[in-house]
This record gives sequence, C-alpha cells and structure tokens, in this order.
Amino acid sequence: MFKVTCPACDEKVKKSFDFCPHCGIMLQEKEGREDLGLLGNQDSGKNIVEELKLPFGMNKIVNSLVKQLERQMNEGNMNGANGIPKGFKIQVSTKNPNQQPQIQAPQVAVPVQRITAEEAQRRMTLERIEAGSVVKRLGDVIVYEIEAPGVASKNDVVVTKLASGIEVKVYSKDKCFVKFIPLSVEVVRYTVKEDKVFVEVKA
Repeated sequence: MFKVTCPACDEKVKKSFDFCPHCGIMLQEKEGREDLGLLGNQDSGKNIVEELKLPFGMNKIVNSLVKQLERQMNEGNMNGANGIPKGFKIQVSTKNPNQQPQIQAPQVAVPVQRITAEEAQRRMTLERIEAGSVVKRLGDVIVYEIEAPGVASKNDVVVTKLASGIEVKVYSKDKCFVKFIPLSVEVVRYTVKEDKVFVEVKA
C-alpha cells in the first residue's frame, strides 16, 4: 500500500499521491502541468494569424491600428519576453467568404477606320448638322437611335470616345450628322439600319 518515500520528510505515502500529506511537497508532475506560456498547449512559437471579418469601409482605420499594435508587440518582444511569441501577426479581411466573384463582360473596342485621303478631304467639307436621337433602355444596355438620312453602311459611322463622353459622326453624301453622348460609358456595338444609326452603350 505505501510504496513511495517522500524525499523531503522520509514519510511513506501512496504512489498515486501528487503531494506529500505530511510536508506538502510535490511528488510528481502531472502531464501538461509545465509552463505553456500565454497560449497554453497551442503556443508553438510559430506565427499565429487571427482573421477578423469587418464591414466594408472599416479596413483603413483598423489596418492602421493593427500595424501600430504589431509594431509595439514586436518591439517589446525582441527576446520573446512576456511569453508572447515573436512575429505575432494579425490579418484583417473585409471580404465576405460566401460572396461569389463577379464576372466582367469583355470590353468591345471601337474599331479604327481606315479611309483614303480623298474621302477624308470630302468629309471635312461636309455641312455639320446636329443629329436628332431617341434614347431607349433595354435591360443593362442603353440604345441611342440617331437620325442620319442617307447613311449607307457602318463605314460611314465614326464613334470616338472622349474624356467627357462619346462623339458619333455619321457621314452621308452631302452632310455630316453629329451626336454627342455626355456619358463616359463603354460602347457595346453600333449598327446601321434604314437611315438610322443604333449605338448601344452599357447602362
């Protein structure tokens, strides 16, 4: 029954005792009783990442505070003081893990037309007229229906993207119809049909 002798008072105690009932000295260490530091059994000394999900717009303020906190922790922890592991990192994310990535439609480049010097000279001499138009919305596309009597094909249409909008020039036999669209948007396509030019832009 008494199989262990206390190393301090030489009294016999049970082998299962952790402490001597006579002098109170610790007889044996229990598994896991050693100093595990600040983080307990998870304190491996490696970098630990705490990910916080915050509402959109808070990241600028929080990131500034996080960097300041990391700097202070690392400066006071050059020798691993206070039981805090060196290289402690905090990562802040404002992304929703359930949010699906947005797929962007490919952009359509406005083609550059090649014309002869004679045609360029002819177009410069034409009378410029502000074209009338009708605007329609079809889903996420806005359609400008531009009046251009005498237009024959897409080769007679020049679409130019400017800083403040889009300029459409339609050349007929004796006139140049001009329409300015005051929107900085992407041109999807344009077509010619029955003396009209249809210009589609993204809404």
